[in-house]
Order: sequence, then structure tokens, then C-alpha cells
Amino acid sequence: MRDEGVGVGVGVDGGVGEGPTGEPAREVSVEELYAGCGAALLHHQVPRAGVRRAWLAGPTAAAWWGPGGRPGGPVDVVTAVGPPALLGPVLALAAATSPVPGRLSVEARSAHVVPAPWRQVDPWTWHWMRARRGDVPLAPTPEVVDLGLAHPEEVDAVLDAANPGSFARSDTPGVLTWHGVRRPGPGRPLVAVGALAAQPDGSGHLRGVAVLPGERGRGLGRAVSTSLTRAGLALADVVTLGVYTDNAPALAVYASLGYETVHTFVSGPTSARSSTTAAVPSR
Repeated sequence: MRDEGVGVGVGVDGGVGEGPTGEPAREVSVEELYAGCGAALLHHQVPRAGVRRAWLAGPTAAAWWGPGGRPGGPVDVVTAVGPPALLGPVLALAAATSPVPGRLSVEARSAHVVPAPWRQVDPWTWHWMRARRGDVPLAPTPEVVDLGLAHPEEVDAVLDAANPGSFARSDTPGVLTWHGVRRPGPGRPLVAVGALAAQPDGSGHLRGVAVLPGERGRGLGRAVSTSLTRAGLALADVVTLGVYTDNAPALAVYASLGYETVHTFVSGPTSARSSTTAAVPSR
């Protein structure tokens, strides 16, 4: 049973607790979550209609049950942001008043305060990054073609060969357009692709950037990412993406395009469901 707006938090050790600001962890409504939490990912990427429960301790610490999915089906996902001193009581309260989610994404700086039943199995670490209009001049990329939503078989063929683990496919809901590079010559096959997906706030999000193995080292991934970033910044003042922290080549490209890391997450299935789907970098 929900105790809406209760001003008492459950501490990390199971007792009553509150953050160093004196503001207690409490369960809140969806409206209170969006009004009270300033996390960029929440406001750009999380649809309000998908949030079922939320907990808050001031503008910098919050957790919410939200939508998540990958090939294989949906799963309950909790996302948690904030510094450990504030987020610890938030997660403890959430764990004390709700079941174990199928998957958890928590900011890396606070991963050590996750309650034991909610700790992840085989977690991965990734950055949620954002570029702002005007931060870095982006040169035109005439070699990149705006494919729209046409040529789905060709797009999927590149993904199958170059990035088979991609969660973005030709029929992924929310994708606005695919951009790609074609090899000169007979048939002009696609050798690199990437998608721009719509965010709930109207901004764009890069997904599924992939280059065929034999075509790598020619700057095609950078060209596609540049083209998609330009398209995203034509929609809104910001554009976002998710990338694994160990993908050094991609991180170098994105930094050169003006992307900055806003959140670093540790994500993974919990012991409740160790082989299912959830919020991960939007590959």
C-alpha cells in the first residue's frame, strides 16, 4: 500500500533516516517527481505515463519505476539518480515498500548504497551524454544519406553484421529516421547506419550507430554520428545518447562532437530476474 507523501525515510541500515540536507526520503506522485527532481535524464527521456511509483529526497536524489524493454520482452525497471548520502535512504525506502525490480539502473557514484536484495547480477557501466546547440560547430556530411524509414532490410543487414546486439532495429518504435553511408559502385550497398529516435520532451536521441567491419577506420561512424547530431539539434536545443564506458573510440568521437557526460550508470538485472530486459545504453 502506498503512503503518498509521507515525510519519513527508511535509512540504509533499515532505520528511519534522512539526507544531510534534512529532507527525508518519501514516496511521491509522478507530478511531484517531475517538479522536485532536476535529473536531466528524467526530463528528457522518461515518459510520464510510464512512471508507476517514485521516491524523492530533494532535487538531486530520486528513484522511479519506469518503462524498460529490449528484444525479449518488457521488464520492471527502477532508475535511481543522486549522491549516495541522499540516494541511500531513497533506495532503502523503495526496497522496503515495493518488490524487487527486474532490473536496476543506478548512478555509478551511488552503486554501493543499493540495498542487498536489489543489487545487480553481471552489471555494465555506461554514460548518458548530451550535446547542446552551438557548443561545437558541426561540419556538413555530404557522404551521409537521410534514409528516413525506408530500406528496412538493408538497415537490419548492416546491424546484423556490425552491431548484432543493437537494441535499435528498423522497426523500433519511436525512431524518426535512419542515416547511412553507401559504398560507391554497383548496387551502392549500405556500409554504415544510425538512427535518431524521439524523446518524450521532443528532443532526439542517437541509437544503433553501426559500421560494417570491413569499412571501419574511415571515419564513417563519426560521419553518421555528426549527421544524426545535426538532425537532432534541428529538433531541439539538445540531443542525447547512451554509450558503454569501455567504448573508447565512440567516446572520443562523441566528445569531439560536443557531447558531455551527464550521468554515469551501473545497470543490470537483479537477482529477481537475471536474464531479462531493461534500461541500457540506447544502442
